[in-house]
Amino acid sequence: MTVTQVSRTEPVPFRGLVRDTVGRVAERLGLSQMRILSGAGHDAENLATVCPTGMLFVPCRGGISRSARKYTESTHLAAGARVLAETLVDIANR
Repeated sequence: MTVTQVSRTEPVPFRGLVRDTVGRVAERLGLSQMRILSGAGHDAENLATVCPTGMLFVPCRGGISRSARKYTESTHLAAGARVLAETLVDIANR
C-alpha cells in the first residue's frame, strides 16, 4: 500500500462564547456531552476567523458519519435541536 497526502488543513479551535454556551445548555438540560475534535471540514472553520463559532454534534448509530448509511435516533435529533435553540436564545439575550 502507498499513502499519499493530498491536503493538510490546520485545526481551527473553537473557544469561548458558542462552545461554552452549548456546554452549559446541554448540562442544564441534563444531556450527556463531550468535547471532541472533528477532522471534517465545515463552514464553521471559515466563520471562526470572523465571529464566535461552534459546532454541535449528535450521536449516529455505529459512529458512522458523512455516509448515506448514517442514522440518528429522533430523540437525539430533538435533543440537538433543543440545545441549538436554547443556545441561540441564551446568546441573543446577552
